[in-house]
Amino acid sequence: MLFHGASSHPSIAMQRHLVLRVHGSHHGRPDEAAAAIERIVQSAARVPRGAGIWASKLGVFGLFPTKDLHRAAIMHLLSRNAMSPPRRRSWGAFVSILLVVVLCIVDVVTAGRDLYEVLGISRGATGPEIKKAFRQLSLKLHPDKNPGDEDAAKKFTEVAGAYEVLSNEEKRKKYDMYGEDGLKEGGGGGGGGHDPFDIFSQFFGGGGRQRQQEPSRGNDVTIPLRVSLADLYNGKSVSFSVRRKVVCHHCHGKGAAHDEDVQTCHECGGHGVKLETRRVGPGFIQQFQTTCNRCGGKGKIITSTCPVCGGGKTVFADVELDLDVEKGMADGAELEFEHYADEHADRAAGHLRFRVSTVPHEYFTRDGDDLWMDMTISLRQALVGFTKKFLHLDGREVDVTRTAITEPSQVVTLKNQGMPRHQMASERGALHIKFHVLFPDSLTREQKQGFRDLFAM
Repeated sequence: MLFHGASSHPSIAMQRHLVLRVHGSHHGRPDEAAAAIERIVQSAARVPRGAGIWASKLGVFGLFPTKDLHRAAIMHLLSRNAMSPPRRRSWGAFVSILLVVVLCIVDVVTAGRDLYEVLGISRGATGPEIKKAFRQLSLKLHPDKNPGDEDAAKKFTEVAGAYEVLSNEEKRKKYDMYGEDGLKEGGGGGGGGHDPFDIFSQFFGGGGRQRQQEPSRGNDVTIPLRVSLADLYNGKSVSFSVRRKVVCHHCHGKGAAHDEDVQTCHECGGHGVKLETRRVGPGFIQQFQTTCNRCGGKGKIITSTCPVCGGGKTVFADVELDLDVEKGMADGAELEFEHYADEHADRAAGHLRFRVSTVPHEYFTRDGDDLWMDMTISLRQALVGFTKKFLHLDGREVDVTRTAITEPSQVVTLKNQGMPRHQMASERGALHIKFHVLFPDSLTREQKQGFRDLFAM
């Protein structure tokens, strides 16, 4: 009862105004807000002794940017409390102090980083734009590229954290609604990022705003994307045309020729279901719910179908997508386009994914970040050494030189000649060359004697 009576106090509007001023003047400066809270609490003990003392101290301490204006407002608020009976005056002062303290604390908690600013993107950025920004920043700030740079390492961590949230549809929605504290606490009523006065109304029994339930989405679609090993080695941008269903532009997903052609089903009253009653025995009646057979559970009847989609609510359309095949992407990696699968009139479109499928190469075989290749040499080359060249995936000629004896099936490893590491293109795996020695089918008598003499030495 005590809280209910206080919520209708005539000075609540002025208290709200003052709290907003304190909240705004210290936004993003937790140290100043904390100091302000401490000064308010210290001054609270002197409120019953005189409103003028408390108001003047608030002005002197610089809690408000325009001291004269806000000192006058506080004087007005507290003088009204002073003219009230002692019990009401004490309660009004308590509410004023409590409002300021609660909202300053909220501001301290919520004055965090902006994940969109961390990635340098707008709040309306699409999934591919988020991925592109993350890729560019992570490559620039990676600790391996900035050894000993603590600032770059810190920013790299922030970029990764921002991408983890914004690339996830559910987490992004929670962050947009509740801020970072909403992610920690599941996006519920206790997290940060709420309107401060929602917290106030909940505290005094008003109840916060209801969070809307996330709508379902259609099925996700995965399309295989055949990519050559050379493209995965060098990176490539690919244009891809996709044929998908989109909501009809004529009826906007209603399926009717005109708005007036959509009518409420008179059998179910627009509910989509009907209640039926059945007598199961003397004095016993069973009531059960069934889907309306006239409207099929939709609650609406279409009297004239759309001439474009024929009542199907969607039509086929082609969309061109630009795919960035990044250097070092793994076989099976996916490129995702959020809400680019088939559209639906009653729910969001699913996600469209392209799954990388590597086309086998004639000479090279991939093993993670490493490459393998076979090289055939003659018996003479195996014994006396050789220099051979081969063409790499980026068109370079690479020399392979051996001066020692090369045994059959021997493997020689060339460092930094393998695949680029994904998102760390400056680093590469190794190239392993397995040698196959080509023996002659037969030897002449002189050749055999020559070998006997050679090995006899």
